[in-house]
Parts: sequence; structure tokens; C-alpha cells
Amino acid sequence: MNIHFAVFNFIVWVIFILGFLLGLFNKVFAQEITEEDKVSQEQVLREDPRNFSANFIVGAFYYNRAIEPHQKTVQMQLNQYLSEGQSYEAEKNEFLRQSLPYFENAYLIRPDDPQVRQVLKLIYQHLGMIAREPRANPEEIESQFQEKTGYAGISGVEVENHAAIVLITLSPLR
Repeated sequence: MNIHFAVFNFIVWVIFILGFLLGLFNKVFAQEITEEDKVSQEQVLREDPRNFSANFIVGAFYYNRAIEPHQKTVQMQLNQYLSEGQSYEAEKNEFLRQSLPYFENAYLIRPDDPQVRQVLKLIYQHLGMIAREPRANPEEIESQFQEKTGYAGISGVEVENHAAIVLITLSPLR
């Protein structure tokens, strides 16, 4: 493995984990994943489609692109949302759909990775693929998640209360 690639992956994961632990889910603090980074990681995936980091980084590239249109809709008044919001929702959903196969591949490689599981749940919720009800039963959300990922072998997974709450904000991945 190329030493530069290994260092890059290490830095991305350190930044992501620190941001996650410190709650720095603000785009200002996010490391921007550039088009060049995405192209580089796509090349890695052509050589090794089971590379967890490359799948995660390319997925994060598209996921992060969904944040801006999502934030625009959240800030709109109802009348403005009814007239303009659908185009932003469509843009957000397109980026989320583009990120989905990469995160699903990362999940297949590491099904117990909590960040990938949480991101997939967010994507599935925003795309209307699993329940978004505020008082949805956590076990029901977990069950729907398992059906969507096709990984029914998970057992004894603890579902935190926040997993059952509607998750309205998208946070940039680092």
C-alpha cells in the first residue's frame, strides 16, 4: 500500500473521529473532500472494491454535497419551501443516492462500524426508505435498517434513543 495513501486515510479517520467525539458537526470544521480526493479514491476502488476507507471517502464526498441544499430547505419559510423547496430536496436526494452504494459497500466490509451504520440510517431516513416517525420504536428502525442492508445476522445490537428520533440535520463527514 502506498505510504501517502495510508497517511491520508489515517488523517481522514482521525479528523472524523475527533469531530464525532467533540460534536463538531459544522461544515466550518469539516475537512473538505475534494473532487481530486474522490477521483483518487475511485481509482483505489477500481483496484480494490473492498477497500473500506475508499468506499467511505467517496460516499462522504457525495454525502457532504447533500448538506447545502438540505440546509437551504431547513431555513425556508413554509411558503418559500412550497414554491422552491422541491428542487433543493431533489438535489439533496440525488447526492444521497450517489453516496448510498459506497456506504452500503463500507457496511458490507465492516458491518459493526458505528459511523457507517448511523450514516446509512440517516440516508435511508432522508430518502424515505425507513421510518421517520418521531416516536418510532427503536427496534422497528433497526429491523428496517437490517432489511435495507440485507444483513439480518446482526443480533443483540443496542439501539440508542436518538436512533429512533427523526434526524433532520445532515452533518458533514470528515
